[in-house]
Amino acid sequence: MKIRINSIICKNNKKSLLLSLCLLILVLTISACAPASNPELLTGYMVIDDNILHLDRVEIIKAEDEDRIEELELNQQVDMPNGYYIYNADIEKQTYELTKETVYYFVDINLLFVKENDGDRVYTTTEKEEFLLHLNESYSDSPPAQKVPFFIEVKDGKVISITEKIEFTI
Repeated sequence: MKIRINSIICKNNKKSLLLSLCLLILVLTISACAPASNPELLTGYMVIDDNILHLDRVEIIKAEDEDRIEELELNQQVDMPNGYYIYNADIEKQTYELTKETVYYFVDINLLFVKENDGDRVYTTTEKEEFLLHLNESYSDSPPAQKVPFFIEVKDGKVISITEKIEFTI
């Protein structure tokens, strides 16, 4: 009788252990296959205040966006002289945190950081002060760059990167 009871207990323990192991493998497989949260790509007018970026989102409508042009009743000759239209739907500003890892991409037209013969003058830095100096030197808006859209990459409320594209600084 004692041997039989031990046999039943050992058999149940093996089944429990096997079931637990299978469940663990299943949970690990599901979590490994779950999609990682991708950064959100935003476009808008920005103001930087200390380590906070205030963003007024905009939509850039290009000539090939025919449905959107028709929907907004835009005239390409009048409303899009540079080949695009910046639509600001008058929504509230969103705020995001700038970190020491935030990367700033901009065209150094004033040669503050690149030499004249450095080609396209695109400059990349993680120094916020360099980016702010560029904004202050390049734009007369107060605060700088209020009417130039920037392309912001955000993840979990933190700014990963800020990109200035020369075609939208005109």
